[in-house]
Amino acid sequence: MNKIQIFLLLFFMISNAVLSQTSVSYLKMADSAYTAGNKDKAKELYTTAASMNNPDAHYALAYKYVLTDEERIFHYSEAAKMGHQESVGAMFEALLFRANSLTLANPEQALEIYNQAKAQNPSLTIFNEKEYLATVKKCVEAGPFDAKKFIEQYNIKENELNGPYSIWELAEEASRGGRFGKPNTKLVLQLISRGSFVPAELEFAVDSIYKNWKANKPFVFNICDYVSSGSGLSYCSAKAEKQANKEYSIRIEKLTARLQHNAGNLLLPTFTVAEKFIEEKAWKEELNGGTGYAAWTRASIMKQKNDYLNLVEKINKGIKPDTLANCNEADRKLNKTYQRIVSQLKKKPINDFNASVDYEGLRSVQRLWIGYRDASAVLFHQLAPSISEIVWKNWLTEIRTKELNQILEFSY
Repeated sequence: MNKIQIFLLLFFMISNAVLSQTSVSYLKMADSAYTAGNKDKAKELYTTAASMNNPDAHYALAYKYVLTDEERIFHYSEAAKMGHQESVGAMFEALLFRANSLTLANPEQALEIYNQAKAQNPSLTIFNEKEYLATVKKCVEAGPFDAKKFIEQYNIKENELNGPYSIWELAEEASRGGRFGKPNTKLVLQLISRGSFVPAELEFAVDSIYKNWKANKPFVFNICDYVSSGSGLSYCSAKAEKQANKEYSIRIEKLTARLQHNAGNLLLPTFTVAEKFIEEKAWKEELNGGTGYAAWTRASIMKQKNDYLNLVEKINKGIKPDTLANCNEADRKLNKTYQRIVSQLKKKPINDFNASVDYEGLRSVQRLWIGYRDASAVLFHQLAPSISEIVWKNWLTEIRTKELNQILEFSY
C-alpha cells in the first residue's frame, strides 16, 4: 500500500469518526433542548443529526413530532435500515399493520427494510416478530399492487378511501365481484394488506384469505368476521344498526296492516317516540362502558326495539300482562325511586370507562319516558280496548321503576 492510499484510508477513517461524533453531539443537544421544552430547536437539531445518518435522530423525529405520513415513514425506514430496533417495529406498522392507506402501504418495502435491518443488527428482535414476518411474506406473495392505476381504473372516490375500514370495504366488494368483475381472491388479499389499522385483525384476515387463495377456493370476505378491537366492534355494530333500521321499517309496514281495532295508524308514530326513549336510555343510563361501549350500546338498542315490536305483536294477539298495578301505588314507587337516584347523582355521578350516568342524563331520559309511556298506553289500549290507558300507564310505570332500580345497583 503506497503513501497516497494510506493517506486516503486514514482521511476517510478520521472523517467518518468526526462525522459520527458530530451526529451524536447534535443528538445530545437535541435531547437536551427537547427535555427543556424547546421542541422547535430540538427538531432542528434532530434534523441535522438525521441528515448525518443518525438512526436515533430519525426515530426521534418520527416518534416525537407530528409529521406527514410520508415523512414519518421515511424517518422510521431510514433508522430501521441501520438496525434501529424500535424503528423496525414502527416501520412495519407504518407500511403495513397500521397503514390503512391504499397508496402508502407497501409490504414489499417493509420486508426489504426488515432484511436490511437484520443484516445490520442480527441480534435485533421486535414484538410479535415471527407472526409479523409470516403475515408480511403472505402479503408480498400476492405480488406488487399499483394503487394509482387501481384508483384510476375503477374510479375510486376519495371518500371510499378515508374511513377506518374503507379499504376493507373495497376488499368485500372484490370478493363478491361488483365493479371489479369476477370475485378475485388475490385482489382481496392485496386490498386487505393495505387497509389495516389493527395488527391482530390483519394477521387473522390475511391468514384466512391467503389459505383460500393458495387453494384456489372462492372466498367471500366479511369485515365483521375479523374485527376484534373496540373500533372494529363499533364499526360492525353501526353497520348492523343500519341494517336493523331497514328491517324495522319493513316489519312495521307489515305489522301495521295486521293490527286490530284500527291501531295500525298509531304504530309508526308510537314506535318513533319509543325509539327516542330507548336510544337515550341506552346511551345515558345503562352504563355500557369499556372499549366496546358503542357496540354494546347499539346491541342493547336493537334488542329493545325488537322487544317493543314483539310486545305490540303479543298484545295484538290478545296476550295480557301478568300483573296490572294500582295507579297510586305505581306512581308513588316510581317517584320515590327517581328522587332517590336524583339525590345521589347530584352528589356523585356514576362513571365507567367511556360511559357515565349523571343527573342531566337521567332527567333527559325521564322526560322522553313520559312521552313513551303516554304514546304506548294509547296504542296498547287501542289494541286491547278492555284494558284502559290508565292501567297500561301503570304497567309501564312499574317497568320503569325496575329500570331505575338497576341504576342504583351500579355503585350504590
